[in-house]
Order: sequence, then structure tokens, then C-alpha cells
Amino acid sequence: MVRKGFLASPENPQGIRGQDEFVRVSWDEALELIHHQHKRIREAYGPASIFAGSYGWRSNGVLHKASTLLQRYMALAGGYTGHLGDYSTGAAQAIMPYVVGGSEVYQQQTSWPLVLEHSDVVVLWSANPLNTLKIAWNASDEQGRFLTFPHCVTAGKS
Repeated sequence: MVRKGFLASPENPQGIRGQDEFVRVSWDEALELIHHQHKRIREAYGPASIFAGSYGWRSNGVLHKASTLLQRYMALAGGYTGHLGDYSTGAAQAIMPYVVGGSEVYQQQTSWPLVLEHSDVVVLWSANPLNTLKIAWNASDEQGRFLTFPHCVTAGKS
């Protein structure tokens, strides 16, 4: 299925996205449309303009993982922009090596006493530490008290 306005004029599609009518096309025509647009975008904007970071569907086995198939195709076609990390910890995986020297998001965490001992300022960023920090996975078991905060304040690190 293809938007009617796009099919009539792929270079200058008419109609409003989300409100345009869809029309049935053959597999051959659909593949030709995809190929033409992919080639046009790659030639106009380069391989960095092609994002191949789909989480997509998946089934058992590596062959049935959508992101693997997409990235193989895009690599054969001239390159692409991928993604870093995963859905849950992508930002942390990118910044942690610069902050603590390694990507600790899935490794043994540094203890809070050690963090406080070796830091001048502690910045908590992008999470609710009362229930999401892996470093204190049992914080919610403490009736909502995050036991490190008082030590952080006492040490003058907050």
C-alpha cells in the first residue's frame, strides 16, 4: 500500500500525510519505489542520512532479527547511521566512559561510599534514583528512603 499522492508524484507528493488515500501496488512496484527513494536520499544527503537502527520485530535466530537484516542491506547499499546502546541505557552507555572510565550500565556498579570518597560534586541526571538506579536496586525496599542522599549532603557533595 502506498499513499496515492506519493505514487502520483514521488518527487513532489501531493496530499496530506495521515489523511491521504492508500492504493495497492505490486511487490515489484513497491520494491522499485523503495529502491528509487533510497538511492535519491543517499545521493542527495550521503550514507549518514540513512538510519538503520530499527528495534523491529524478531523471532528465534539471528536471521530473523529485523535490525540485523536492515543493517546488512544498508551496509551493502553504501553505509548507514546506526544506533548506540539499547533502548533502556543508550544515553548512559554513550556518556559513562567519559564520566567514570567505563560503561558500567551492565557491569558491577561502583558503590556510593566510593563515589563520594573520590568526587567533589555528585550530579544525578535523567532518572529517579528512588526507584531506578541499579546501584541501589533495593531503594524501594527502604520505604522510599534513598540512604545515600544524607551521606552525600553530609559530605558536601550535593
